[in-house]
Amino acid sequence: MTVASDLDTAAPAVQGGPNASKYGWVRETAIVVGFYYVYQTIRSLADHGGVTNRAYANARKLVDWEQHVWIFHEQAIQQAFLASHWFIRVMNIYYGTLHFVITVGLLIWLYRKRHHAYRPMRNLLGLTTSLALIGYWAFPLAPPRLYKCNENIPVPGPDGFTIGKCFVDTLSRFGGLWSYHSPVAKAVANQYAAMPSLHFAWAIWCGIVLWRYSRTTTIRVLGLLYPLLTLFAIVVTANHYFLDAVGGALVIGAAAWIIRAHERRHHRRLASALPA
Repeated sequence: MTVASDLDTAAPAVQGGPNASKYGWVRETAIVVGFYYVYQTIRSLADHGGVTNRAYANARKLVDWEQHVWIFHEQAIQQAFLASHWFIRVMNIYYGTLHFVITVGLLIWLYRKRHHAYRPMRNLLGLTTSLALIGYWAFPLAPPRLYKCNENIPVPGPDGFTIGKCFVDTLSRFGGLWSYHSPVAKAVANQYAAMPSLHFAWAIWCGIVLWRYSRTTTIRVLGLLYPLLTLFAIVVTANHYFLDAVGGALVIGAAAWIIRAHERRHHRRLASALPA
């Protein structure tokens, strides 16, 4: 079975199903908020002693891999759009807000309008997010934006190496609705939690929801375009490499496969318990 079919099974397109209970949303809100708080806490703890040197060393490895397969074009893409300050600012706002707003909005929409699909899709999103934590622990990664330019001279990482090209920290230079230097961001953010890109993984999840459960062609097409626009946003703002997005696609694919495997075992147990 392919990853695509696993995603289909993990997110059934059944149109019937139970309705939401009157106060079930309270429990679901508590589950989602509690899970996200635990996730943020664990992610911030992944920024432990010695992680900085590992993060920059891993960035060097990742750039080498991208150069080997001819996909290291992030800096060229960013440079092509830097002259449009307003556009980069919009992309910063997109990166910092829609990641949460659209995902949470679709969770609420599923719960209210497609309740039969809410639980499997919630589980897929939760498992995807949990698997991403493994990546943050195992492969801390300095994102492109940490390589800033000073008169076109690359600033080396803490272990003395440079990737040979400059990136611009667009949020610091052009601004947005928030800042990495704010007290809140410093308290909860791990700057080296870049691999896998959860922005891209969540965007794929949103695309699946829109494609499978919308009844209009326009919204379904937007479901296809949203992950692509998110990929562009995370690259042009220098928050992720292309391989980070590949990592995001892999974690949601792995989550779908795990859910499907669990369902198969559950069905086998039920079948074995039935009389011959």
